[in-house]
Amino acid sequence: MKRLFTRYPDYNAVEQAAWFLVWFTLPLSLKLNGLSIILAACIILVQFAWRPFLPDRRKLIYLLFPVLFFLWHAKELFGSHPFLPVWKETEKMLSFLVIPLLFALSRIGKGAFTRAAVAGLVPALVIGGIFMLAAAGIRFIHSENWNEFIYHNLAKPIHPGAIYFSLYLLFAMFKLDDEAWLKHHHGLKTGIGLYLLFVLLLCASKLLIGLGLPLLAWHYRRLFFQGRTKYRKLIVALFFLVALGSIPFVKRVATLVHPKLEMVGLENFKGSPEPNGLNLRLILWRFGIEILNEQHAWFKGVGMSRTQELLNLKFYQYGMYTGTNKGTDTGYLNYNFHNQYIETTVTSGIPGLVFLIVILVVFAIQPRNRLFAPTMFILIISGFFLTESVLERQAGIVFFCLIYSAYFIVDKNVANTNKR
Repeated sequence: MKRLFTRYPDYNAVEQAAWFLVWFTLPLSLKLNGLSIILAACIILVQFAWRPFLPDRRKLIYLLFPVLFFLWHAKELFGSHPFLPVWKETEKMLSFLVIPLLFALSRIGKGAFTRAAVAGLVPALVIGGIFMLAAAGIRFIHSENWNEFIYHNLAKPIHPGAIYFSLYLLFAMFKLDDEAWLKHHHGLKTGIGLYLLFVLLLCASKLLIGLGLPLLAWHYRRLFFQGRTKYRKLIVALFFLVALGSIPFVKRVATLVHPKLEMVGLENFKGSPEPNGLNLRLILWRFGIEILNEQHAWFKGVGMSRTQELLNLKFYQYGMYTGTNKGTDTGYLNYNFHNQYIETTVTSGIPGLVFLIVILVVFAIQPRNRLFAPTMFILIISGFFLTESVLERQAGIVFFCLIYSAYFIVDKNVANTNKR
């Protein structure tokens, strides 16, 4: 009985459960994910208050950069802009402050965190994929339209949408071979990997497939070059799956064969054909450069609360489609720049862009054994930033902060206290 009241509770298991919930809710529910992060914060802060320790200086230096990125954006709170609109945008960026702080104060090790994260993310993606396919099947019965099974139509039932769900799928596939999760269940991992690959191909994000799959193949290169006889059936099934699932991807890439780039420089877009994904992005990026020049905002940026307003004015100025004023049809209004580098520069100027690039570079040069995310995944994130304003949506901000901040250094003092 005395031992029962004097032994240390298993803090690691409690925190593991909290991180499991964070990753499990990430692809399924934005609100539940927010509540899970709050729960994890409460657990970590209580544990730290109960048994405080001095965080490793190397970890603090690594986590400093996203905090500086947040503070540079938050400076707008102390300017002359209306407080409520600025606070709304600042609140969206709080993950850059909160999540690094949690990892700085956390005692959890890399193996325990990996087990919790992968065990939460992979089942959530499997459930989400089944739900999307079932909903698409029901819609197909009524519409007989095969497009129900691809891209945005497929991802309608879940909050992240096709693009962010694709990002989660790709990341999960990189982590399936981690020995910290289902170490002796290689057959189950293979089946899950093939299923996730199939759903990824249906979601058909061009950049994530075009850049991500070659890097994924390189990541698993040993599987293909070792034990060829053993994995012959797997390789055949994999190639068949890729060929079958690439049909929607190939259809979407075909629109880029004739890009018609001349329309990007038009002085008025009224009456012009609807731009494809590439042209639209180039037009948006053009508007971003024009806003920076007109507002003389290359150093300070135009601010979080004005960025969307100024971009919407560009849509009106150039006669782009702004909806029918009926129902929810608003055309291109409230589209972002679809490029995180330009979005950050317009919002917070060259210093904000420098902070972002420093974050990516610091991420890229870390030793593999300190990071939860595969180092190779930084190439995918950096490329993804070229075509999407990832940090303008909570689904992107939380994911990026989680994989960046999950940085582990073995601390002997913490390790010893955890063993008690």
